[in-house]
Amino acid sequence: MTRPMVFWIILAVLVGIIVLIMLIPVGADIRYEDDIVRISLKAAWLKLQLLPRPKKKAEEEKPKKEEKPKEEKKPEEKPKEEKKLSLPFNFDEIIELLKVVIESMGSFSRKVSVDRFVLHWICPGSWDPYLMARIFGVVNAGLSQLAPLCIDRFQCRDSSVWTDIDFVRDDMKLEFCLVMTIRIGRIVVIGLKTGAAVLKIYLRSKRRRKREDREEKQALEKWLQNHPESRALLEQQEIPKSA
Repeated sequence: MTRPMVFWIILAVLVGIIVLIMLIPVGADIRYEDDIVRISLKAAWLKLQLLPRPKKKAEEEKPKKEEKPKEEKKPEEKPKEEKKLSLPFNFDEIIELLKVVIESMGSFSRKVSVDRFVLHWICPGSWDPYLMARIFGVVNAGLSQLAPLCIDRFQCRDSSVWTDIDFVRDDMKLEFCLVMTIRIGRIVVIGLKTGAAVLKIYLRSKRRRKREDREEKQALEKWLQNHPESRALLEQQEIPKSA
């Protein structure tokens, strides 16, 4: 095989690996059942449980001998200079950055696939009838307003949402499950698009700050030309600093 042929084969293999990585689905599995919160992260067939944390076997540690602490001389602490926090963006640029972030969040939400969404809420009937009716009405009104927004923003494959009143129960019951996934390629595309927009604003801000510094120096030089006594005083103040 010639060298160009080997090069193209290696390049095709690398491109294939990158494409496969971009197609890997990643996501989260959030559940609330029996008063226990369960959170897991997923990547293809791999699953990492975050809450509750899996129990680890306690390793027996041998008791260590206590060593006498050595007296160390504390170095003299120099007074720290207070650093002033300065943002490289003005108000208009900050507003533009917020718009970019909100737009990217909207794009991200539309690319997320909700594999399963469960919300079961049971209101206990032993509460005060007026309070029970009021809470039940508020919950159902909130769900009816959120449902169109969620349908417009997310692609839900399987969902089960209902509310009920149990006149026998003394406590409220809530079951929640949210399983969502998104492909790595979509995250990369949204990240690159958002990063390019932020970089564009940053470069424009950098050019603006350079222009403002140049204009400020020109204005100062023009003012010193009209006030020679101030120039001499300023030069006298700068001589000891350089010495």
